[in-house]
Amino acid sequence: MPDKVTPGVIFTSRYVFSEKKFSEYINYIDRPAAIRSQAYGLYSVYADYMDDPKKRSPGFNAESNCASALFTATKDKLTAEEKQRLKDQFIKAQKADSPMWQQVISFTNEFLEKNCLYERSSGLLDEDKIRTITRLAMQEEIKDEKMDGAAVWSASIHYNTDNIHVHIALVEPTPTRRRKEFEVKDKDGTTKKEVQFKGNMNKTTFCKVKSKIVNNIVDRSVELKKINEIIRDDIVAEKRSRLTYRDKDLHGAFLNLYRKLPADKRLWNYNMNALSSVRPQIDQFTKLYINLYHKKDYAELMKRLDQEQEYLKSIYGSGKEKLYLQYKITKTNDLYTRMGNAVLRELRDYDKAVKAEHVQLTKKSSARQKLLYRKHCVQSHTESIYNLKKALKKDYENAKNQMAFERLQQEIENEKEYER
Repeated sequence: MPDKVTPGVIFTSRYVFSEKKFSEYINYIDRPAAIRSQAYGLYSVYADYMDDPKKRSPGFNAESNCASALFTATKDKLTAEEKQRLKDQFIKAQKADSPMWQQVISFTNEFLEKNCLYERSSGLLDEDKIRTITRLAMQEEIKDEKMDGAAVWSASIHYNTDNIHVHIALVEPTPTRRRKEFEVKDKDGTTKKEVQFKGNMNKTTFCKVKSKIVNNIVDRSVELKKINEIIRDDIVAEKRSRLTYRDKDLHGAFLNLYRKLPADKRLWNYNMNALSSVRPQIDQFTKLYINLYHKKDYAELMKRLDQEQEYLKSIYGSGKEKLYLQYKITKTNDLYTRMGNAVLRELRDYDKAVKAEHVQLTKKSSARQKLLYRKHCVQSHTESIYNLKKALKKDYENAKNQMAFERLQQEIENEKEYER
């Protein structure tokens, strides 16, 4: 069994209403960067995880592995006056009973090194890029949660564990979220009901934020361009058809498939339940077509899908459900669905031609008229199969071209358990 792969990027979020946590964070704003990583544990709900001494790198030194300067949506470093304004906003949020969301973006060093953001030997980190990524992520979160114009946040990059991470604190000085009744445990262990502003954020928000972080670090455009080149040069450029009505490899399969379809053409859709028994034969026709005309292209496609699958695994980890494995399956199924429907479209045309021929031959016609009509039908059948190949090529191109990374990323991220 393969070892579990740690995600290259983790985004987590919790929220608190605690006056003590608020007060400690407000004091934390004033602390020098050199000792902020130590002070963080006072207000953080992540002290049991992110600041666990057991997770600190060998040779850890609080003075050398400190936090970066506090930064915000618009400032890389705050003046004393700006710090005071920030503290005032957090004090206002606390008095207004706003939750304080404590969030962490954590990176593996391997991921940062691979993407040229970190040099392990020197300990040099591209803090400008990390700040930019954090801002883009927070923009996405605030927009998605409809907190535009109300939310205030500050963040700091920390080096005090094996993984470099960004700590973020977010509040609403003038809360916009709806209130909700919660059960809260008192100090003596008794439970009571309180009305608080809703702190939980939508799961889709976390998926989008994670995708925003990843996609602003990793550029997959080169890989996608290569896939597009396969489509453009190896498939689209091939204009001539070798497929005809009398093609010995496809003719029999085409007619056998036609005979097995239900009489009601409204059911001639690849994903219809009525075609469940015929679908394997449709897939077999697709395989036959690809093997005849796109064998090398298909092999290259599978190779590149494998590469994208490994990329997803490195970013999101293996996960308990191993959802990264679904990428290749999903895209292959999409390919077969599109090509299957292309086959069925052409079979409809073929059916029309057959029925029209039957009607014509039942009429009183001269032998010459019947012969001419039969010739016309043969030509129509030939044209139908020719159109089939063109349709298949078009759908094959579309299926290869539509590499829906962000949708797949969100599906994988939906599996993750996040803290509210």
